[in-house]
Amino acid sequence: MKAWLKWSLGLIALIGILGGGFAWWVYHKPHRNINNEVAVKATTNTLLDAFKQNEKKASTQYTDKVLELSGTVKEASKNEAGNWVVNIENDAHTGSITVAFSTLQNSLQPFDSIAYKGICAGYFPEDNNIVINEAVLLFKGKTDTTKTVAQTVTPIQDTLLNFSTKKGSIKFVSPTDADVSAINNEVSSKISATGEIRFSLLFKGFQFKYAEMQTHFNEEYVESEKYPRASFTGTIQNIKSIDFTKDGKYSAKVVGTLAMHGVTKPVQTTATLNIRKGSIGATAIMSISMSDFNIDASAVTEKVDLEINCNYTQL
Repeated sequence: MKAWLKWSLGLIALIGILGGGFAWWVYHKPHRNINNEVAVKATTNTLLDAFKQNEKKASTQYTDKVLELSGTVKEASKNEAGNWVVNIENDAHTGSITVAFSTLQNSLQPFDSIAYKGICAGYFPEDNNIVINEAVLLFKGKTDTTKTVAQTVTPIQDTLLNFSTKKGSIKFVSPTDADVSAINNEVSSKISATGEIRFSLLFKGFQFKYAEMQTHFNEEYVESEKYPRASFTGTIQNIKSIDFTKDGKYSAKVVGTLAMHGVTKPVQTTATLNIRKGSIGATAIMSISMSDFNIDASAVTEKVDLEINCNYTQL
């Protein structure tokens, strides 16, 4: 074999090896490490006002950026993934920031004064609520024990019971490829004893195993910059057979519309409601076709199963 041919074949082989190695690294590269990123400093009031006044402009300025904020914890609990999620209100109590921490070992409780930084996932206009994901704790002050929550007894209103959560869980998985999956643990949802039910989520709240999969999902499939949210609005058809004041397990037939990627489609599912001591645990599975919502994900999967798991508390 001529020397030039050997050299050419060797060069092609080397390029192939390097290209394959680079592709593997890109696909499997780790998620962002916000400890290595300079955060944009803001206040809770400024951030909420910016989104409320001009969501498009605020999204360009803050969404997917690492932000550094501080505030006083109003509510604190762990989500389905076992990570701490806290709620921080603005001074006027007209809006809030939901902060989902990543692998935080410290316990958090109401009235803790904290400083933190995390990635802004987006905004829920109906609740005037911003979601911060993958947050890390920078500071935690001692709990002010002089502040106590008033122990008032609220009379039960038989027909006006409402339940909500800001840390519901929705996981999607391809029925043909288990590697095509992601989970969102910051889903906002409300249930009313009158039968009304709604869900809202931010696409950038979905967490994938590999960072590149997350990038493709947001940029190429759901186009989250243009369509940042998905929402479901519906009703429980057999609401008269469910007693929200009585502990037990109930089957709920849910019918409504799912809106995402600029398309609204009718959907339905059967949910299981586990009512216990004034709280509700809800689970359901819903199958959807991506093409129904003008999402071309044929290279990955045609359909996905949505696994819904939410724990509601009474408002």
